Amino acid sequence: MAKPKRETRQEVIKNSAAIQIDNQITLLQRRTWNAFLFHAYNTLETEEEHSISLQDLARLIGYGSHDMEYLKEASRAMMRCIVEWDVLDKDGSPEWGATALLAQVKIKRGMCTYAYSPELRRRLHNPAMYARLDLNLQKQFTSKYSLALWELCTDYLGSGREYGETPFIPVEAFRKLMGVTESMYPAFMNFNQKVVKPAVDEINTVSDFQVAVDYQRQGRKVLALKFKMRRVALLPEPNNAQRKLFPELEDMPVIVKELRDAGLSTQDALEIWQQGFGYVDESLRPSDAGEDADVAFVQYIREKIHLLKRRQVSGKVENSTGFLLQAIRQNYANPEFVYELQREASAIRQQAKQVQEKQVKVLEQQKADIKSARDRELDHMRDQVASEAPDVLEQAAAALLAANNGFRFLYKRDMTALENYQSSTSIRVFFSSYLEQYQPACFEAIKERYAARLAAIDAQLVAMCHEKSAH
Repeated sequence: MAKPKRETRQEVIKNSAAIQIDNQITLLQRRTWNAFLFHAYNTLETEEEHSISLQDLARLIGYGSHDMEYLKEASRAMMRCIVEWDVLDKDGSPEWGATALLAQVKIKRGMCTYAYSPELRRRLHNPAMYARLDLNLQKQFTSKYSLALWELCTDYLGSGREYGETPFIPVEAFRKLMGVTESMYPAFMNFNQKVVKPAVDEINTVSDFQVAVDYQRQGRKVLALKFKMRRVALLPEPNNAQRKLFPELEDMPVIVKELRDAGLSTQDALEIWQQGFGYVDESLRPSDAGEDADVAFVQYIREKIHLLKRRQVSGKVENSTGFLLQAIRQNYANPEFVYELQREASAIRQQAKQVQEKQVKVLEQQKADIKSARDRELDHMRDQVASEAPDVLEQAAAALLAANNGFRFLYKRDMTALENYQSSTSIRVFFSSYLEQYQPACFEAIKERYAARLAAIDAQLVAMCHEKSAH
């Protein structure tokens, strides 16, 4: 279907928090709020109230009626609709807040005067995150679901990029963003058929970018949705400067980079990235892509690029681009890729094993060094106690001579207990426990200090052992 002719571009800068709202307002009410913001944006910082003629408002939202009751109800709906930042936690901010879309509205003598809460004014005028929304384009949407999803996709696409994607949005959160209660379409299949797909189709018909949806599954159950966007036309910016396609190459999705490196055009690579396994002929798609379809598709693409390179080396490819596109679409088999992955995995495991063995040796040596340092410090403390309290040695010698044959054999009676202690390493061992009992706190402090270091190393060794078992 041919896309409608675009009017002069009129953009409203809209904060992400005001996009990611519980969508309990109608299509025309959402258009109206965007028009209010467009009209008030330049004076948000200086004025608390803003006025627009009903004629200008009707023109901005594409509303031909002079039904004042509708405008009153629209205003009431916006005052009831709560902005809660941030439903999707896009900025990672721990701050939570909530306010109404509008704080007040009055209609008098053909003029509509409205105001925002102070907090919303601050956020709307200088948003850290925002989307530029084309007011003329928004008038072409016929569904509030399409408009809400278009705003969300525009938010994540950004004004200076040609592609983008949302995070995976849990189904419950996405229902809230669309304003669809679970009682309306309790089965996801119906929700998908009545809300998601029509909204995607309408965006693809009237907007300047294409949207595709990915589903995160657990078995047959859909847990979350992700939307991938790419522009299909390069529109001039307000200053007539043409946007550059991919101003920062490193910012490309990994699939796009690798397909471009393999020789595909950016547009072909973007289309494949966006459609994922939807690009592959339905009858030839892998039967089970697993729960992480994005990771599985990257592997799938690498398999086809690997096949292309093998064919190029053997001189069996005349048209590399055509071959790669066909290989992806028709899922050409490449068993050599699996074998190569297995060889690489085996080599990686062997390398990891060698690295781990070296790490174990290093840790064992550190453990031995710590024990040696501990024993030296304990010996030094015993020597100090023996020198300062020789009576402890005399009392210990008397007890040992009476009870221990080995000690009696080594002990020289023509020498003092201290002299025996200082002259023989074997004798020192017998005295150790007596010296430690004399000042137990000092010796215990030394042992505890080294025990903590030894325990840390033991924990590392145990973790390595578990890691080895897991592989």
